[in-house]
Formats: sequence, structure tokens, C-alpha cells
Amino acid sequence: MESLANIIKLAGGVNALAHKLGISSAAVAVWKRVPAQRLAEVSRITGIPTSRLRPDLAGFGETQSGFGVIESEASALGLDAQAIAATALREAVRAEKTRRWREENAAAIAAQHAWVEKNELPLAKYRIFALPKPHGEV
Repeated sequence: MESLANIIKLAGGVNALAHKLGISSAAVAVWKRVPAQRLAEVSRITGIPTSRLRPDLAGFGETQSGFGVIESEASALGLDAQAIAATALREAVRAEKTRRWREENAAAIAAQHAWVEKNELPLAKYRIFALPKPHGEV
């Protein structure tokens, strides 16, 4: 594990590291070790692999580092990565809720369809419009 003193030295000091991270010098000064959410950024700034910054979080930094590269590229293109991620997450939650609802209610839906097939729609004789005929029927 790389010492925090060496990490700060490689970054150009507490003030330089804080400036590059967009946080206060005081925030960096109270670190006991590099926070997990800062691994990718500190690795990029210092050139120290995330596995040496925080060996206790093996694999975490690489995942964050990969996202950091994509997020930087998106920012350079004028895209709001956080807004895009939030939208994608909302859509994923909506899709999962829909899937679970359909799974939980599959038996009731099937029973309703079977009842309509057998008995037709309730009050169908009072409809004032005709349903389209299946393809090929006249």
C-alpha cells in the first residue's frame, strides 16, 4: 500500500491534489487513506495503480477507473454523464418493476384472457363499433 504522504507528494502537495480533485485542502488534509470514491481520480493524477492506493479494495478501483475514463470523454463531448446515468437508472428500475409485476400477475392475466376467449367481452353486444377481423377473414 502506497503511503498517503507519498501519494500527496506525487500529486504536488495537499493544495495541488485538492485543486485537481475539486475539493478543499482541508478535506484532503484529514484523509487517513484515499477514499474509495476518489481512487480513480487519485490514480489518474499520481499514476499510482488503484491496487497500490487501496489494496483492501481490490477490483473496485479498476471499475471506477473505467467509468472515470468514459465520464471524462463524455464531459469533453459536452454530455452530462450523471444525467444520462440517472435517466438510464430510472428506466432500468421502471423496466424491472414492470417485469416483476407481469411475473407476479401472470396467472391472473392468463385466467382473464381464458375467460374472455370462452365468454367474449362483457357487454360486447352493446358495442357501437366493429372489431377488426383477423387477417384473411371477410
